[in-house]
Amino acid sequence: MTALAATVRGRAPGAGWLKYLAIARVAFWQRLSERAVLIGRISFYFLVLLVFSCVWRTLFAAHPEQAQGGTAGDYVWYLAVTEWIMLSQPSLYLDIEADVRSGDIAYQLTRPMSYVGGKLAEGLGDLLLRLLALAPFGLLFARVLSGQWADPLALCCAALVGALAAAVLLLAYAGIGLCAFWLHDTTPVYLVWQKLMFVLGGLMVPLSLYPDWLQALARYLPFASFLYAPGRLVLDSHASFDWRWLVQLCAWLVLGALAVAGLEQLGRRSIEVQGG
Repeated sequence: MTALAATVRGRAPGAGWLKYLAIARVAFWQRLSERAVLIGRISFYFLVLLVFSCVWRTLFAAHPEQAQGGTAGDYVWYLAVTEWIMLSQPSLYLDIEADVRSGDIAYQLTRPMSYVGGKLAEGLGDLLLRLLALAPFGLLFARVLSGQWADPLALCCAALVGALAAAVLLLAYAGIGLCAFWLHDTTPVYLVWQKLMFVLGGLMVPLSLYPDWLQALARYLPFASFLYAPGRLVLDSHASFDWRWLVQLCAWLVLGALAVAGLEQLGRRSIEVQGG
C-alpha cells in the first residue's frame, strides 16, 4: 500500500536518491568529454612525481639515516597516493561560490531537491571520473620512477581508503563554497585549507618525518586522515593496518555531512532575511 500510494503521488520509493544518481551520471559523462582537462591533470601528476622522485633519491643518497626504514621508491609511491587524492578533487567550492555571487542560488533553492545534495552529486560524478582516470597513470608513473612495485594488498587498501578520503574532502570543499553566503569570496578560506592539507595532511612529506610534537598535533586534526592515512599504507607495507585512521575518517565524514547541512540551512535563512 505504501509503495502504491507513493507511486500515485508520482514519487516511487527511493526516487530522491535516483535524482542525485542521475546528476552524478550526467556529470561523469560530461567531464569525460573534457579530455584536455584530464590530459592536463595527468601531465601535472607525472611532473610532480618526477620532481619529487629526484628529490627523494638525492636526499636519501646523501642522508640514508633519514629514510627511517623506507626507500626512495617507497616515498614515490606515497606521493603517488596522496597526489592521486588531491588531483582528483573538482573545484566544487568555486561552483557554489559562483551561484551565490550571481544570485542563481535563490532560484535553485526552490527546486524539489537539496541544493548542496545536487552539487555534491555532480561533484561525486566528476570525482569518480578523475579517480578512475588518474589511477592507471599513477600506477605507471610510480612504477617507472620508483623502479619497484608497491605491495599489492597495501595498494588496494590505499585505493579504498583514498577513495573514501576523497569523498570526505569533497564535503569539505562544499563547506568552503557555502561560506560564500557570508564572505562572497572564498579564496582565502580555500588557501588556508590547502596549506593545512600540504603541511598537516602530509601531502608531500609523510608525517613520520615530522617532529614528534607536530605529529601528535596532526593526529587530532582531520587533514592527516585524508592524505597521510592512505599514503602510509604503501610507505610501510609491513606495518599493520591501523583501524583508528579509518574510524577517524568515518567520524569526519559524519561531522562533515552535518556541518554542510547546517551551513546550507543557515544560508537559506540568510537569503530569506535579505528578501531572496
